[in-house]
Amino acid sequence: MLALTVSVVAIAGATGANAQTADDLAAAELPPLEVEGSQKKKVVKKRPNAEPQVPVAQASGSGAGTTDATVSHTANNTPTDAAKVGSSVVVLTEKDLNAQSKTYLKDYLQQVTGVNFSQNGPPGTTTRISVRGVSIKYVKVLVDGIDVSDPSGTTTETHFQHLMVGDVSRIEVLKGSQSTLYGGDAIGGVISIETKAATKPGFFQSGSAEYGTYNTYNGNYTAGYAAADGSNIALSVQGVNTDGFSAYARGTEDDGYRNLTLSGRGKYRVSDAVSLFFAGRTTDARYYYDDFGADAYNYGDFAQHAGRAGMEVSMLGGAFINTFAIQGMTVTRDLFQENSNPKGSFYDGDRIKGEYKGVLSINERLAFLAGADWERTSVSNSNISYSPSADIAGVYAQLMMEPIDGLMLTGGGRVDEHSEFGRFNTYRLTAAYQLPGTETKIRGSLATGFRAPALDEMYGMYLPWYQYYGNTALTPEESKSWDVGIDQGFHQGRYLLSATYFEIDTENAIIFDWTGCTPTVPCMINVPGVTNRRGVELSATAQFTDYLAMSAGYTYTDTEIPSGARLAFVPKHSLVLGLDVKPIDKVELNVVGQYVVDTFQSATTHLDDYFLLSAKASYEFTPGWKAYVRGENLLDEKYQTIATYGTAGLTVFGGIQMAMPAN
Repeated sequence: MLALTVSVVAIAGATGANAQTADDLAAAELPPLEVEGSQKKKVVKKRPNAEPQVPVAQASGSGAGTTDATVSHTANNTPTDAAKVGSSVVVLTEKDLNAQSKTYLKDYLQQVTGVNFSQNGPPGTTTRISVRGVSIKYVKVLVDGIDVSDPSGTTTETHFQHLMVGDVSRIEVLKGSQSTLYGGDAIGGVISIETKAATKPGFFQSGSAEYGTYNTYNGNYTAGYAAADGSNIALSVQGVNTDGFSAYARGTEDDGYRNLTLSGRGKYRVSDAVSLFFAGRTTDARYYYDDFGADAYNYGDFAQHAGRAGMEVSMLGGAFINTFAIQGMTVTRDLFQENSNPKGSFYDGDRIKGEYKGVLSINERLAFLAGADWERTSVSNSNISYSPSADIAGVYAQLMMEPIDGLMLTGGGRVDEHSEFGRFNTYRLTAAYQLPGTETKIRGSLATGFRAPALDEMYGMYLPWYQYYGNTALTPEESKSWDVGIDQGFHQGRYLLSATYFEIDTENAIIFDWTGCTPTVPCMINVPGVTNRRGVELSATAQFTDYLAMSAGYTYTDTEIPSGARLAFVPKHSLVLGLDVKPIDKVELNVVGQYVVDTFQSATTHLDDYFLLSAKASYEFTPGWKAYVRGENLLDEKYQTIATYGTAGLTVFGGIQMAMPAN
């Protein structure tokens, strides 16, 4: 069961294999690091495979206890105690993922408060994710620190349809404008994904294999090794092959999908003060899809290769942590469309990025973070005869302080210089107050952001119809967001309630307009005015016993564009209910229900409400090995997330999952 809390207070998932994740060494007995405090020295236990926390963000260990969810890695771009995070963050751990054994990242994200999805049919077809009503082009997605968004698309965004979770150990969803720490394209938030790592000395392995409806085969395997000094390496392979179903809702032929993804990460400790690290991944996929409103023999080949490598240098006895890294990504999409002329087309995108981050722990109550980055993106495709590119460089800084016990304040700013649009300034302020002697936390954040036009929005053309599709006169979109919330725990975190009110405003929205440049020439334009998104997120989790846990999450989202209409594909109401039960020893049951209400697509199309029920039952037949059966859409609901595009009916899968060593 997923933790549907709006802040990182606890994770409700109580069952499932407890495989190794990046925070398992939090309590390891390691040589202490002494950090000068304002009055006395404080002992901080140093973890070999995770960046040390700044003193003001030491994990308190209060509330629900020490779990992977008590620390946020993303909120301040450095590990921070969840009780001291002012932003809205949701953390999903490996326990949560194993409890459901779903295949795709989107299947978990859609259960998070404030997150919605829509898809053009079966697995592999275009998937859209929105966070608080903000579409994916405004959300930064990182896998092991690698920006996996594709600059060759109509907008720069991530291909969620190709992201599987077989190698994933942790997911963080950070909501609200985050350009200060993460640069452009982080108007709506950041989704950070960490893959499995070897965190305990010795060898480990985990994996699963399943077969089910639509002749679907799915499997993954991870193996890793960690040395006693913390040096480690882990490698993963995962894949899926399915016949699928028709992308066109009334179609008669199946649209299949296959995906093979390899990934790995590791760290080598040169000395107590210097470590080298790397992460890499490659995906090769083929998907089939239909024309709008008709069956067709169309397919696409997708390939993405990405990597990141760098060095971490600890200075001043561990009080000053410096991270230097470089990353690169290339993506290739080749399309064949039966009824197009020409039938074939290609789209290639590249990114290279250099980055530095320094975190200085001044004392127990004060820390300073600063960094700089430079990025170049370029594209080429079958519609243009040259390869446009753009550069952006930025510097940022953030102060983190705890002026009084329980009150955590952060303030930061960023200056970006874009090769086409010049300078942009952004800021972020957050506050979190844990009332002394209580389990009550009050939090809030205020931030700005920006999104520069994608290369296709400036230079794209789609011959012979849209010769002037791109528009070099576009200006960047800008945003301001704020939220305020309260988290209330009971009985040392066994019961948790959370509520958040949010607003996100964006200006100068970039859209395609049929009369954009002249009355007879369609192109991309900026729309004057403000697009507003506002709403409420409510969540509750209850750990009744070691064998019974429940969760609930509700989101209300109201949107309005300058014309007064609603944003498409953003439901007004979304409710997710979860249940984890361990009725007898070695048997575990997970049930999730999702109800989506009032989804607008266009002035003439309103999507029907729907309720989806899924469940998984597993039996541990030997330590570390489980057999399971799971079902999706158990009520065989007939629904669409995009009009005329098909969705899966009742599906059933059976499989085996393992984690060795079993603990």
